[in-house]
Amino acid sequence: MPDIKQRIDIVIPSYRLEKEYILPLIRLPKPEGWVFNYYIVVDNPQVIVDEEIARLAAAGDIALLINPTNLGASTSRNRGLEAGSGQWILFLDDDIKADEMLLHQYVDAIARYPDEIGYIGLVKLPPPPTAFARALVINGSMMIFGIAEETDTFAWGATANVMVRREAVGSSRFSTDYPKSGGGEDVDFFLNVRDNNHSRNYKTLQEAVVYHPWWDGGQASFKRPFRYGVGNSYLSQFIPKYAYYDFPNTPEALFLLLLALPFIAFLAPSYLGSWLLLFIGIGFAEVIATLFQAAKRKAPLSAAVAYYLVPLKLAYETGLLWGNIARFRFKGIGARFEYKGQVRGNGFFRFNTYKIVKWVLYLIFFVLLFA
Repeated sequence: MPDIKQRIDIVIPSYRLEKEYILPLIRLPKPEGWVFNYYIVVDNPQVIVDEEIARLAAAGDIALLINPTNLGASTSRNRGLEAGSGQWILFLDDDIKADEMLLHQYVDAIARYPDEIGYIGLVKLPPPPTAFARALVINGSMMIFGIAEETDTFAWGATANVMVRREAVGSSRFSTDYPKSGGGEDVDFFLNVRDNNHSRNYKTLQEAVVYHPWWDGGQASFKRPFRYGVGNSYLSQFIPKYAYYDFPNTPEALFLLLLALPFIAFLAPSYLGSWLLLFIGIGFAEVIATLFQAAKRKAPLSAAVAYYLVPLKLAYETGLLWGNIARFRFKGIGARFEYKGQVRGNGFFRFNTYKIVKWVLYLIFFVLLFA
């Protein structure tokens, strides 16, 4: 029996338990001299277990753990993490297809870089099939999937394909304080593990590849960015060392204008019409600044892609705002999170072309309306 240092636990949280995804992951070619233990945590007590998966579980080839109720992604991953004892923990999603050499690549990385706290694999998406999917790529929503192709190390990775050393994880767990539907808890976990290990980044492995499909075939849906915004609104609260304050984004600015509206109506009713026109001006500034930023990045813009860029950004930022005001955390308005794991010295403001264009337009509108 191989030593415990030659064990990798593979944790796959799942709701659908679709055999066309799960079985190929179980059947991945295994490097000799290593033991791979699968912990498939099903967050759906009503799931119908495929016969082949049930047979593998009954034979002890995999551990199939079915939650008694829908407990969320964090609890499911924690349950899989705690069920094993291998030196390494490989997190995979239940809707990916892996390169045949995935496990070999991770084992090879352990041999080549034995002192790393973990490895971030590459998550490849097919070419964007729709204008909405192209807009997701252009606005940076999918950046973390391909981070292994951009840099040698990074502060956190997507749980679709990332492996961590159990010793480095220690007592860290995925926080259950984030929404069950997901968003923010993965960033929180990997940054906490990193910070508990002298803030050392994870090694990226572009050769450790999995393939992720587009959700719903790339059809337009703003629920996911909104949900991520809600989840990410917790990050600046739970990991304040990476938080800073910035200019209000568009939903925050509109919300603040709305709060001020009764006071304007009471104290300066002659300006009420101009105040209402500011709402339109702020929306117009958002459109111009977003498209200007995309053009500066030389993104391939069509009219259809441009149509989705602004609502995608607004969906995420509205989720960020709603996540704060829904729990009455009004000091979260304007709070931002540094996703690269860099502590900001002054804790305030970041300038870029998008913000400069937007705030110059704000100033112009304000002068035109109230001068």
